[in-house]
Amino acid sequence: MKTLNETAFHLPVLLRQVAEFLLTDVDGTYIDFTVGGGGHSKLICEKLGKSGRLIGCDRDAEALVQARSVLSDRVRLVQSRFSDIRGALKEIAAGTVTGILMDLGVSSHHLDDPSRGFSHRTAGALDLRMDQSTGEKAAELLARLSLPDLTDLITMYGEDPQARRIARAIVKEREQSPLATTEALAKVITKSVPATANKSLARVFQALRIAVNDELGELEKGLEAGWDLLKPQGRLAVISYHSLEDRIVKNFMREKAAPTSAAFEPFPTEHIATGRIISRKPITPDEEEIERNPRARSAKLRVIEKLG
Repeated sequence: MKTLNETAFHLPVLLRQVAEFLLTDVDGTYIDFTVGGGGHSKLICEKLGKSGRLIGCDRDAEALVQARSVLSDRVRLVQSRFSDIRGALKEIAAGTVTGILMDLGVSSHHLDDPSRGFSHRTAGALDLRMDQSTGEKAAELLARLSLPDLTDLITMYGEDPQARRIARAIVKEREQSPLATTEALAKVITKSVPATANKSLARVFQALRIAVNDELGELEKGLEAGWDLLKPQGRLAVISYHSLEDRIVKNFMREKAAPTSAAFEPFPTEHIATGRIISRKPITPDEEEIERNPRARSAKLRVIEKLG
């Protein structure tokens, strides 16, 4: 695999803020659930004391190769998706973790590499899998979904008001020939909704990526796994980039920080908060960072501390 420099692979977002809010003990144990190109992990590692530990995880084998090229040997790397991470780290980190980072953004490498199929701006195979060794490709998903299911997918994960029109165009086109490339899909979308093509292209590709990788289901499992791995006073920091994932993160943290008894319970019991939200409002990039890295514009960092 080709190794890139860390900036080319992915420019880390909110780097200084992550270090500020996550690093509470330089001799603690930290896990980067989304190590990617190693940008955040590199800074965390540089700030650790002699007894500090850092574990980097990613579901993408290419990301781990890149991370290995920029991180010191003291960093342990593990290939795992969120739903498997509890088992993968149980023996080495359960209940002892000081801080966990989850950066939910798609890396610049994924967007810029045509062979991965993440962007409508580059011609390549319609893949969109984070882990190319397993799972269904986006082209295969498009080929089998019914019109109602495809409409629902674009509506729920892409939040596009013209989902049905786009879905009809896709179904009609695939009857003539398979939609196997990003270029072919982009052409169908642009033709079906020319007035809103740019927005719809981004929305449909987002919807397919979320579905192919089960991103929202994986996120929910990852949040719970991370919470279980944290020790008391440990912190969970999550960077989200769109409303669907941010809503999940926000609700998770609110529930941990101030859970309430359900109104339908016949005998409501008092639920004790197990977390403390560190920043009531999400932390966002300043104008200088956005100018340097436009892809950071929609980033939101939320941090919660586990009580004990």
